[in-house]
Amino acid sequence: MTFQTLWPPLLTSKRKADTRARFGQWVCIACGHVRRTKNAPPYCYQCGAANGYAWEDIKLQGARSEEIGDLEPGVPVPEWLAAFPTGLPLGRSLVMRGRPGVGKSRVGFRLASQIGVTMAFVLEMGEVLSKDSAQQAGANMDRFWWYPDTSGLSELAIIKPAVVLVDSVQKLGRQRKSIVAQLRQWAQQAEGNLILISQKGKHGASRHGEDDDFDCDCVADVQHGSTSQERCSAIHGFDSKPTPCEMGHAHISIAKSRICPLVAFDVPIFRGA
Repeated sequence: MTFQTLWPPLLTSKRKADTRARFGQWVCIACGHVRRTKNAPPYCYQCGAANGYAWEDIKLQGARSEEIGDLEPGVPVPEWLAAFPTGLPLGRSLVMRGRPGVGKSRVGFRLASQIGVTMAFVLEMGEVLSKDSAQQAGANMDRFWWYPDTSGLSELAIIKPAVVLVDSVQKLGRQRKSIVAQLRQWAQQAEGNLILISQKGKHGASRHGEDDDFDCDCVADVQHGSTSQERCSAIHGFDSKPTPCEMGHAHISIAKSRICPLVAFDVPIFRGA
């Protein structure tokens, strides 16, 4: 049996429009036999019913390019313009990973508070130490809701935050995969941002696996910058040679991203830096 495909299809710009899909087929109302021809056959080729075919649209699952929206710009943060000139796109996730003591929590608190209202799940340091770190980093303290454990996830629909921050994902334990997936879904549906703090192991990858990292949209490695006691050098921008880091800053290197270039830059981690 030979099938003839109708081409080109007549498509509108809206997926739900009645006239979008013109792919279809003729179906016999008596026996269900299918014919894919331009015109209705005069009789059913299987059961012989005269004028028994009715037209049935085929609903297409694929989307045309013009039907797919663009990345929604987020809130531009001056310190992060090298990576996100229009802000961390809405609905997207960012992992900040690094060795202990490099300032990744401070970086996360400061960035989150500059984006908007933040639900901070501070599983590693607790509320008091985390609040102190955020203050020292110069974060906007009026924008935080602090949670010592993940039971507060039930309040997402009440608080309606711009950002959810988890410090650190290793403290999620066996729930890590499911909670990260839940929060990624929340970010996409609510057009919020998800920031995950992750501890790096001695081999350079996140401790206890990095599958969750690479399910996220951007992974930023956080390293020591320069302090009054230590002067560090690192690659900045797209340079090929290291240059001195700014005082009172941490060094950020975008290791993997779907939403920005693989660029390196410094961000403040001390109030007034």
